[in-house]
Amino acid sequence: MIKIERTTLRVKKIQQSKNGPFAVANLFTEIGEFKVKDSLLDQFDEGEYQATVWISEIYLGQYVAYGRAVAEVRAKLHDIRVDSASELDEAPEPPEPDPIDEVEAPRATRRPEKPSRQPATQPTTQPQKDVDRAGSTGDLSDLKSALQGIGRKAKPEPEAKSPINLAELFGVELCVRIRQREPVKLDSTVDRALFRRQAATLREELGYEFDPMQQTFNPVN
Repeated sequence: MIKIERTTLRVKKIQQSKNGPFAVANLFTEIGEFKVKDSLLDQFDEGEYQATVWISEIYLGQYVAYGRAVAEVRAKLHDIRVDSASELDEAPEPPEPDPIDEVEAPRATRRPEKPSRQPATQPTTQPQKDVDRAGSTGDLSDLKSALQGIGRKAKPEPEAKSPINLAELFGVELCVRIRQREPVKLDSTVDRALFRRQAATLREELGYEFDPMQQTFNPVN
């Protein structure tokens, strides 16, 4: 375990993931610059943080995305203590792949079989010449009304938004704290997709905001 004080953590929020928004960061320290892609960052807002960090591992990470191969030195954070925070400038940065997708195993694909050609067959019967003309020349207004009615029936009804199951999403202990409008500290060691859903639900639906100094979500009065 390495403890480094007076570091700068530049957190960037990425929105274009099918798994939900996530965060990555550049960590600037006295021993070098590292990329950080730990799940605990997903609760942070975009910004620049002055912090003390505890690094459990430094390793070489590699991935291929957006037509380029990238190798980067990554730091795995065991913990972080934020001393101050400020807004991040709008300098453009290259897109980042979702860390959840980086660890997915490649899926085997099967090429669809080509349909065999069937020999053309001649019709065995002659088309009927005596057509019921009265049936083909009905009232056009009635036909139009019938078609409109079918279109209205086929249109799906909007689905009602299902209520949030707090106990299922957060567990019983956090559920009780949320119902009592108390501060909530999330466990970043849970499944990363679940961690993102918890943070997003607290922010967007339950009226909480994140305090980076305490690393807790506090109810907004």
